[in-house]
Amino acid sequence: MDTQARPSRSKYRPTKQLSFELREHCGVYFEEQLYCHGLNLLLSLLSSGSATPDAPVPSPPPEFLAVAATIVVHPSTTTRAKSADNKQAANIALQLLRLTNSLVGPLAANFDAAFTFTHFTKSRSGARRAVADDGAEKPMEKEALNFELAHRGALWSRAEDFWHVVGWAFNCAVLHPSRWPRWRLLLEFLCEALEADWRERMRLVVELERDPEGETAVRAECERILCGSLIYQYYKATSGVSSPDRRMMRAIFADGTPGSTNEFREVFHKELLELKEETAKPRKREVNVNIDEEIYGDYLEWDVDDDESDSVRNELRETLPTRPKRQRTTKARHAGNDDVDKNYDLLNRACSENLTMLGDLDSLALRQRFLAIISRVSASIPDHFMSVDRLYLLYVDFIRHLPLPIFQVFVSPSVLCQFSVDAQTTLCEMLLERLCESRKPTYREPYLTQDKLELDFLPLRREHVRYYRQRQDVDLARVRASSASGERIATGRAVIEGGG
Repeated sequence: MDTQARPSRSKYRPTKQLSFELREHCGVYFEEQLYCHGLNLLLSLLSSGSATPDAPVPSPPPEFLAVAATIVVHPSTTTRAKSADNKQAANIALQLLRLTNSLVGPLAANFDAAFTFTHFTKSRSGARRAVADDGAEKPMEKEALNFELAHRGALWSRAEDFWHVVGWAFNCAVLHPSRWPRWRLLLEFLCEALEADWRERMRLVVELERDPEGETAVRAECERILCGSLIYQYYKATSGVSSPDRRMMRAIFADGTPGSTNEFREVFHKELLELKEETAKPRKREVNVNIDEEIYGDYLEWDVDDDESDSVRNELRETLPTRPKRQRTTKARHAGNDDVDKNYDLLNRACSENLTMLGDLDSLALRQRFLAIISRVSASIPDHFMSVDRLYLLYVDFIRHLPLPIFQVFVSPSVLCQFSVDAQTTLCEMLLERLCESRKPTYREPYLTQDKLELDFLPLRREHVRYYRQRQDVDLARVRASSASGERIATGRAVIEGGG
């Protein structure tokens, strides 16, 4: 088990619950769609008393954190925001999430409760029920917030699972540049939360393993702590008919192809529609807003987002009998599949050898960051997750066929440095083994060392080079890129171990 030395004392602040009055006050702000007011109140409460590190801070309740994550990417507060306040709310929500993660921590903030994906069904009585991990239905608890973005329109109920969010976000990185900036910010925060959650749990594991007594009980408790991590829970809750391993990898390497867009569809209803030009202009309020004087302006008017009203109409339409519709012709069917932004030429993108095949460099860095998180989980709890060998075989299967420019970026530690040294060398080694399958290793070491690299991979025989040149020059370039990266890392490791 990976037990690197970590500080025994938590770096996070002690917390206390938000008072009932403040909780209700924030809830009213959100239900009246005064998102900036509610988020600013939570942000000010969280940042108060920061001068005294030992003073407890009021942690935002999980239901408010869940709403904040939805506000970060919801179309009504981003690409279809009808006011400057709504656009500002998306930025304040992200600030609240990041401050909570850095100040309170994922465990004390109950990220596992806030960021839980739920699927709802209707019982015969009309009551909503949640679907548990084992498929059994259970009644929902009393709902604390009563507005669209906390229930039907929430990110956590719209998406099938965590990998649906990841896959759709990376599809946006390739196909929909207007939506990608917001999804990128959310993915960055989710990576920060996953990493912080894993680090804190590893700190608790290190503290437990210092106890010499009860080794069996300690190991069981350590596994329980690590299996409670966010990333492992998302892995276990993976939906779909295929194995969770491959769905996870398909989400990380989502590339905007028809197969990828069919599996990872848009999360929010009509998410790709943008605000019309006539409604995008700011409107002057006829009445000023003064809450103390009970002057609310036009906030009490019925101003529900188009996708929210459409979702209600669609839900009512599903309960009514419908007449059979005539099947569309082939021409009409293909005409409805063109959901790509106009400024992205798919033909040029598919034929070119640039990084837009998987998005920009930020997209590639986030993809590698997810791979690094999964690698740490596999090294710590292989019996519950998957073995390191199986995981890296999946990595190789998805990386080896990438276009050469993207392949070089993934294996080069000087471009993307999300992997640790051990993870990067393991990836390069397994890539070389799959690309040179006819060569059997003669130097066995757990990691790629300089001696192993020199004996097994660098001295490619002339017949191997001739074979690759006759069959496919790109494979030879991949071999050279992998071996060059492995040599650079192995040489650096040898210098460090030799003391310079």
